[in-house]
This record gives sequence, structure tokens and C-alpha cells, in this order.
Amino acid sequence: MRKIGFSKYKDATKEVLPKSYKINEITCQRKMFCTMINQYLSTHSQFNLGNSHLFKHNLLHIFEDKIMSFFQFYRWRPEKTQRVVDIYIKDSLLFNQYFKQSKHPKMRYLTRSIHFTPNFKILAEYKHPCVDLVKLIFNGKEIEMMLDLNEIFRQTIYNRIKREKDKEVTLDAPYIHISQNGVKTRLYPRWKHVNPKELHQRRNDIDEGFAQLQNEEIDQCYLVYPKTDGFIRHITFKSEQEQELKMIPYSFTFTNRKRQRCQR
Repeated sequence: MRKIGFSKYKDATKEVLPKSYKINEITCQRKMFCTMINQYLSTHSQFNLGNSHLFKHNLLHIFEDKIMSFFQFYRWRPEKTQRVVDIYIKDSLLFNQYFKQSKHPKMRYLTRSIHFTPNFKILAEYKHPCVDLVKLIFNGKEIEMMLDLNEIFRQTIYNRIKREKDKEVTLDAPYIHISQNGVKTRLYPRWKHVNPKELHQRRNDIDEGFAQLQNEEIDQCYLVYPKTDGFIRHITFKSEQEQELKMIPYSFTFTNRKRQRCQR
């Protein structure tokens, strides 16, 4: 299982970032990662993809910067003696658990007793936006986020399929189904490298695709893989029964469209 994300060991943060067609610079790989992660976050929790300066930092910094954006620290004056009473930190024990282990100076400042009621628990019907972020990177003991790349790839494709009045799109993991004009198409996204000159490496995927066309109630089957420098066009296969199967290259260059060109 391919995974992407980051892990933290002592003071070091190790990133495992996705690589794809013309996404070569590390800043662009981080932006691509955050684009994929945004689909799991509520609207208020999502990263601002237009902030190119953000992606100069590692993933942990990006997440903590977003978390701290919900706590308007500039309004608090530690040099003054008045008590800060109403701040978001009191809304969830989860914040306190995360902030206590963090080395971020502002997060550690927020864990002082004048800012946090340790016995306070979040109400069941309330969900603060940064809870999504903390839960992604913190398991209660360690800071780490390693996510299934196949799942993220599938979810990204599903979310980006254009919806139309007469088109039904369903996510039936590990597949995506599109039904339109009486035709049912199956997309099977997998994060695997495709070399058109060595298609024997994907022989099992091809045989499986033809078997699904033969035995299941689908009319078309597309095997979807990340686009690479060598795999830039559709590849069509035909069975002895004249059934067609296609390999589709999927590009992530949209993550940097209308921004700086992230390629070398």
C-alpha cells in the first residue's frame, strides 16, 4: 500500500510527497498534496492554495500554521495582566492534548491554565473547524499523517468528475461508476506507474479489467493511473470478444493552473 504524508521524529519532519507529471519541485508537490487533502476538510478548514509562500515550509508547519489561524493570537497581549476568558481552546480537549506536546511557542502558551479548562469537553453537536486538521495529524500520542495514496487518488478523481443533469456518478470503492444515456462506465483508479513500453507489468490489471467487462453489468471499463512523462495518452486494448479496455493517464497539473508553473 502506497502512503503519503509525513512523520515526525524528535525535531525532524520526514515528508513523503506524491510525484506526478510535471510536478517536480517540492513546493508544487506540497501544493498537490494539500489540494488532495482539501477534499477531506470542511470549507473553513481547507488550505488556501493561492498562498504560494505557504508551500515553502514542510507539511507539519503548513498544518500548524492553519490550526493557529483559528486562534487570533495577535489579539492576546501576554505582557498584560488581564485574564483571557473566551477563546476557542476551551471548546475541545483535543486542542489541549495537541498543544501540550507541540514545540510551537504559541501553542505551548495556550496550554497555560489561564487559557484552558482541562475538564471541559466539546459538546456533541459542536465541531470546531480545526478539529479536522488536528485529527488528521495527531492520534492522541504522536504526530504523524500517512494516508493511503490509492484512496486519495480515487477520491480526487471522483470529486473532479463534472456533474450533469442526466449523469449519475457514484463512488463504490475501489471503483467509480458513471451512468449516462444507458451506458455504465467503470473507472478503476490506482496509483501505479505505467510504462507503455513494458505493459506486461500491468498484465494482471488488464486481465482483471476484461474479466469485469465479461462478467459484470458494466459497458465500459477504464483503468486510471497517474500521468507520467512516458504515459501521456490513452492506451486501448481489445479482447478476442472485441471488448475494449482503456488505460487512462490522469494529470495533476490542474493543481498549479493559473499560478506559477511547477515544472523543470
